[in-house]
Amino acid sequence: MEWRTGLADFSDCLLAGLLVALASVPVVTAAPAFAAGCRVLDRARRGVARPLWTTFWADFRQAARGGLPFALGCLAAAVLFAVDLQVVGSMAGAGLLRPAVWVPAVTVAVVAVRTCEVVATGEPSWRRATAAAARETAAAPRNALLLAGAIGLAVVLAWMLPILALVVAGPLALAAVATGGRR
Repeated sequence: MEWRTGLADFSDCLLAGLLVALASVPVVTAAPAFAAGCRVLDRARRGVARPLWTTFWADFRQAARGGLPFALGCLAAAVLFAVDLQVVGSMAGAGLLRPAVWVPAVTVAVVAVRTCEVVATGEPSWRRATAAAARETAAAPRNALLLAGAIGLAVVLAWMLPILALVVAGPLALAAVATGGRR
């Protein structure tokens, strides 16, 4: 009956991804939704607090209290990096300059995802969580690379099959929780 446990974990992961997508419909709630997904999957991974549906919404309300300014900052950073990529793409020598934009963009994405995970595992302040996430990313580069790979895989999956955008946040949240430094 070991496979049933694995299937339950997989279904929890997909349900969390679906709930994160649903809560992220207004784009400014994406970070609190992702933090709630991380918290729910962390609890499910440890065998605590089911059913997922009700605990997710309670965690989402709690994370949304301070997470909206963080989400707006992440949205602004994404727009800034998109504009930078357009500008660099139109310049001579774009092949050499693109990595100069992508490396900071990936680093910021890793710190943003790690911040949501830090909030999910107990830090109530988004500002202190961002500082802790940046320290943790610098202190554990292997975990940061694993998380960057998970982010890249999530982006590629959503790009290749857009319907997967509805559930890809669940496995990404699980990757964030699994590569976190606290346990």
